[in-house]
Amino acid sequence: MPSASTNPPAEYAALKPWALPQGILYGPFPTRRKGRALGVNLLPPGDKACTFNCAYCQCGWTPVEVFRSGTWKESCPSLDEVRRGIEGGFAALQAEGNGPDAIVVSGNGEPTLYPWFEEAVELVLAARDQWFPKVRTMVLTAGTELGRPEIRRACDRLDERCVKLDAGDAKTLKKVDIPLVPFSLEGLVANCAKLRDVTIQSFFTQGAVDNTTEPALAAWLDRLDEIGPVEVQVYSLDRVPAAKGLKRVPRAELEAIARRASQRLGVPAHVF
Repeated sequence: MPSASTNPPAEYAALKPWALPQGILYGPFPTRRKGRALGVNLLPPGDKACTFNCAYCQCGWTPVEVFRSGTWKESCPSLDEVRRGIEGGFAALQAEGNGPDAIVVSGNGEPTLYPWFEEAVELVLAARDQWFPKVRTMVLTAGTELGRPEIRRACDRLDERCVKLDAGDAKTLKKVDIPLVPFSLEGLVANCAKLRDVTIQSFFTQGAVDNTTEPALAAWLDRLDEIGPVEVQVYSLDRVPAAKGLKRVPRAELEAIARRASQRLGVPAHVF
């Protein structure tokens, strides 16, 4: 399937295109949540590998057959390549006076799929401590791999853990996120509770897929209550998505959703 940045439909002309990172580091680039973020991509350069096939993904559709075959793992950078890429990149950015506001482990899909994820996180932290000691680190994850102790351990080593929750019921989640691996909301809730703290990031869309209906929002709020995050981040379309027919949720509606989450949980809920 084509990437989201290739010949986007006219309906998405106002949105930003996105190209899959070709290297281990990308950016710093402006983000709505963390200022100028420096991305860390542990997955194959220029290819997507993800446990979800989200309709709104800026990286385009996941190549399902390739992902399920596991052959993509052969194209992942080695730990030595990750080390050299991070150290060289951080040193160059520092020399240029181009330091980031945040260091984000994300990349071309689901970062926790990287075969040596825990070791890679330690490399990121060591380089951060050497070149940008005041910059916070974080991971963006769908949470599908949090059942593995080594993945939770690695995520807990970073400053922030941002986990996706786009729906509170299985039917809506399947439409929005299209899981490609066995996944349950109950399992996600249980595994999030094992992390030292978690920020929940939720994408909302209308049109061909709609997770802003009252039943969907009520279920989402119930799941948030179970997870008990320290923060909730709410957002909608900004970059060209994979699917056609999605519509950006108006800012006023996102603000109303965030207020409901904040009032229910007693924690900050921000719109980006």
